[in-house]
Amino acid sequence: MVESIKLLDVAEQNAEEIAEHWAMEVQKNKRTTHYQSIKKEKLKIYAVDFYNNLRNLLVPDDRLENTKKYFQKYAKKCHELGLPLQEAIYGLILMRRHMWLYADFQAIFIDALEHNQAIDSIMRVMLMMDYAVYEITQYYFDKK
Repeated sequence: MVESIKLLDVAEQNAEEIAEHWAMEVQKNKRTTHYQSIKKEKLKIYAVDFYNNLRNLLVPDDRLENTKKYFQKYAKKCHELGLPLQEAIYGLILMRRHMWLYADFQAIFIDALEHNQAIDSIMRVMLMMDYAVYEITQYYFDKK
């Protein structure tokens, strides 16, 4: 399995910048109004953590267990912050979107090998997001 996935490299190397853009968006997006009351610096910490943990969530053999633990922790944090379920999930979707927008803006996938790697990255991220939505939803329902 390829350990150096270009998208993950870009996300890790530029986590602060991507997180800054994400934090600004969730604080102004009409679908994430509860984020407005959270300090931008605190939000950036959460997003940087996500971008820096992507490799552990997508690459190792135990990624399913890592994903479960990570997103249970993410759900707990969101719940404690008073974020409604739909905003906790949409905030995560926006994290993914900002990572892809950054990578696309940087035009990192240019040759055939990198194109295949991009497709592999997309598939891995989509699967991880499916697990994330399940774990976050389960956490919120368990708290009711």
